[in-house]
Order: sequence, then structure tokens, then C-alpha cells
Amino acid sequence: MAERLLDYHVAITDEMIDEARAYTGMPVRVEPWNHEATLDTIRHYAWGIGDANPLWCDEEYAASGPYGTVVAPPAFLYSSYDGAIGLGFPGVQPFYSGTEWRFHDVVRRGDRIRPEATMGDLEVREGANAGRFVIQRVHTRYVREADDVVVAEATAGTFRVARSQASGGLRYEARGAHRFTDEQLDDIARQALSEPLQGDKPLYVDDVRAGESIPQVVKGPLKQITMTAYYAGCIGSPGYKADEVAWRYRDWALHDPGKLPNNYDPTYFSERVLPSLGHQNADVARELGMPGAYGNGPQKCGWMSHPITNWMGDHGRLERLEVRLRRPDVFGDVTWCGGTVTAVDEGEGPTGTVTLALRATNQRGEVTAEGTAEVALPRRRPADPA
Repeated sequence: MAERLLDYHVAITDEMIDEARAYTGMPVRVEPWNHEATLDTIRHYAWGIGDANPLWCDEEYAASGPYGTVVAPPAFLYSSYDGAIGLGFPGVQPFYSGTEWRFHDVVRRGDRIRPEATMGDLEVREGANAGRFVIQRVHTRYVREADDVVVAEATAGTFRVARSQASGGLRYEARGAHRFTDEQLDDIARQALSEPLQGDKPLYVDDVRAGESIPQVVKGPLKQITMTAYYAGCIGSPGYKADEVAWRYRDWALHDPGKLPNNYDPTYFSERVLPSLGHQNADVARELGMPGAYGNGPQKCGWMSHPITNWMGDHGRLERLEVRLRRPDVFGDVTWCGGTVTAVDEGEGPTGTVTLALRATNQRGEVTAEGTAEVALPRRRPADPA
């Protein structure tokens, strides 16, 4: 490439780390993408992760369900605020690393959600594909404004990794889009169209056994339209702005940074090419050190929740979800997300708890994400049919 697209190619320094550690406990001024869970914002998010569950999208169907209305998929809260952070470390790239969720209630149609975030701890590590890097964390409470109830809490992590041209920078081997045969694509389509959905038939904890697998979902091949559909429902980076609004943010970054959300450093907005373009442009992605244009981290975490909600049905409730991202999804990749039951606690009340181990694998056989989840399922009552 004749010209570099990104302005900063700097290494992580001890001074940067010390400065970032001082942010611990600081309130984060975020800019939500979705303030309210409307019928359309819920549907746009659900379709953006490829999830057409009628509980999220069909008013008539949802009206007869356990909540009496359309509800949002648990990962919808990423569209309020995803916990991504780019504070400090000017010129050092942020990449999402995963989330630990605790869900206390579902989000119903009409709920207005207020994210309240604070900076968490900072961890310094060394990696196989980069030198020294940092994980920054953010703690977020998602508050339902109508009654001031916390519906969920999350701890999200962001890798801060020097870009490819810097000392110790990220250096994945570049690769192009994987080429599938027509027969392989037809098989992927068959898998996608045959995903089982528990739906309105209760899945009882009494009937679940450790060692069972939950059906996989298949995502991909990843391409630019995948990213466009996702961003219609969930924008993470506040840098996604068009035309006059984008210029206004750049001007604020240069002259009045106090007007910007403080979850990103002003240098992020003042760059000639926003680093987030690496999610759609292979040249930008490779300057960052990625193999090619790559998927969005919270998008991948949302994918990991999809097989769980398919499996647990309308009467189950996701209570805990932890996703750790291992490798990027590059344009052309197909990802299979699924899990295995590792423990069943039937409990003594109306519900029991099932623990799952989660895994995502691509067409190269690489594990790209792992995680765990806990799901509350109803217990079978004497009158319930077997």
C-alpha cells in the first residue's frame, strides 16, 4: 500500500498504562444507540444477529406468550451500550474481548433503558500475535427508567493492542475470504433453515441431562451486508456518524472534546480514517494487524446467545452469560455456535438452573469464542404432560 490509512502507529508505554489505571472508578459518559426497546428497535437488533424468533418480532405470537408482549433478546442491551472502551492509549487500537452478563429481568417492548457505566480495572498481558497489550474493563448497569429497576449488569472488556507497524503490534497473517463450493453453501443454508426452535412448548429442567448438546446455529459466510444488517440494529462505536454529523464530531475532537462521549479518546475521532472501518475494509483491517475485514465483537457475543434462546424456549430465561473472544471472524468465514450442558440443578422452587459450556468454531476448525451460561427452566409439575 502506497499510503498508510491510519495516523498512529505507537507502542504501549508504561506511562500510558499508569494514566489508564487512574481512570478506575470514573463514570463513563456513553452515547446509547437505542434508548428505547420499541417493536422496530428489537426487530432490527434481532434480525441483525440473524435471529427471527417470533417472541422478538411477532406481536400476535408474543401476546399469547409468558410475557404478554414482544420482548427483546437478552443481547439487545448491547444496542443500549456495549461496554466497548477506547479511553486513553492514543493511537492504540481497541478490540472487543468479551462480556460477563447478569440478567435480572427481560426487556419488554416499550422499556426505556438507561446505561450507567464506570471504568473497571486494567490488566496487562502478553500475546501470541502481539507483544504487550492491555485489557480495559467497564462495568455497566442497565436501568429500566419506568421503575428504576436494574434489568441487567455487565462487565465488558476491550483489548488495547498496538497496530501492525508499531513495536509489539498485532500481526495476524493476512488471508482472503474463504471460498465455499455451491454444494457447501447449500449445506450451510440447509443448516440455517433447519435450526430447531423450542418456542412456546416449555422445556423442563427435569428433562435435561448433563452431557447433552444444545443445537448449533450457523452464521455466515460473513460479508459486508452482514455488518450493515448488524449496524442497523446495534452501533457500538460512537464514531459511526454520517456526513455533517461526522464532521461535527471531528471538529469537537480537535477543538471541544468535552462534547464527545468519554468512552473514546478524542484522538480516535480526529483520525483521517476511523479505525472502526476495519470491520468493513480489508486495507484498514490489515493496518491494524487483522487478517482482513473482520466482524464486530459484541455481534459475536450476540451470536453466542442465539443457540441458547432457541434451545430454552419462551419459558426459559437466560440469567448469566459470559463470552470470551479468541480469534477474529474474517469476511468469508462461517461460524457454528453451540454448547453442552455441564450441570443441572433441579432446585426446589418453580425453576431449576442449567449450566452450559459454549463454543464457536469456524470452517478452519479454529475455536473463535468460548463461554458459559446459566439458564432458568421451569420444573415439571405433577399435572404437566411428560
